Amino acid sequence: MTLLINSETVDRPGLYVMSEAAYHADPCPDPSLSRSIGLILLDESEQHAFAAHPRLTPQKEKVVDNSRTREIGSAAHALLLGQNTEIAVLPYDDYKKKAAQEERTAAQERGAIPLPKPDYETVLAMVEKARRVLATSEHEAIRALAANDPTAIPFNEVTACVVDPTAGWTRVRFDRLQFTTRRVSILDYKTTELSVSPLAVARAIYNNNYHFQDAFYRRVIRQIFPEIDRHEMALDFLFIMQEQNPPYEITVAQTDQAARTIGEKMVRAATLLWRKAMAESNWPGYPTDIVTAEFPAYLDTKWCAREVDDPRLQGLGFDRMPAFETKPYQPKEIMEPC
Repeated sequence: MTLLINSETVDRPGLYVMSEAAYHADPCPDPSLSRSIGLILLDESEQHAFAAHPRLTPQKEKVVDNSRTREIGSAAHALLLGQNTEIAVLPYDDYKKKAAQEERTAAQERGAIPLPKPDYETVLAMVEKARRVLATSEHEAIRALAANDPTAIPFNEVTACVVDPTAGWTRVRFDRLQFTTRRVSILDYKTTELSVSPLAVARAIYNNNYHFQDAFYRRVIRQIFPEIDRHEMALDFLFIMQEQNPPYEITVAQTDQAARTIGEKMVRAATLLWRKAMAESNWPGYPTDIVTAEFPAYLDTKWCAREVDDPRLQGLGFDRMPAFETKPYQPKEIMEPC
């Protein structure tokens, strides 16, 4: 078993126990590639990645996200995973009173998660439901999470840092790693105010690029455990999705093989873009030329179907305005006589 390294800075590849602040500041010897920076490279530009990287551009102090939804999720995360995080239960129903707002700010400043009493009761109900449901899972790592096994707590909120063969220093932070003799399981717990029905979860996974996260995390953990690529050890990545509203339902999901293939291609592209930008010290932004906005195929299909099916569009006759000639000076082809 790979030993955990207790340190706020990184001096060698491995699994580290460190604060969240140290991780987000980038503790590696050289600027490292993270999942979030990789996605910015793909979805925006190298210039955006440079601006968002804590080691390449000084970051402004982030404004505290005073979302009760986020705080409920953070508290449920801490309780279910057994994190050593203070949850400050405030004797208020909401934050309308000035005293409640002041106590919330004080809790945030000392690193605690503030919750009005009703929200704390919601979190307790969520975690109780999670443990009860997950205890019956067919997957041993999910059952171990539900059991709240104290011996597994050190593998919660673990940071992995590796020297990737393409990207150089790369880092990720796992919600939970679960080990058995022949298997490594990566567990990622997310809560939401939306539905976590299987169909909704599938949409959320791919709309939020969680398949990229899946592939990125797999790439890193394979470098720490080469037994995975030798097929001596299996590797799973499981998303645990839970609703924040009664009955606090849960869906555990994994990506399919097609998503893993595309996710791996996306990660490969991100690592190559990162290597190129770092090597050349060149961080271009968006193209300066005029771009053509391509019409989505699904909208084409949707309109063509409406032309056929919408009764309001039937029997209208013909539009006397001729179609616009996109190439007005190009001679029309002469039809040969049959």
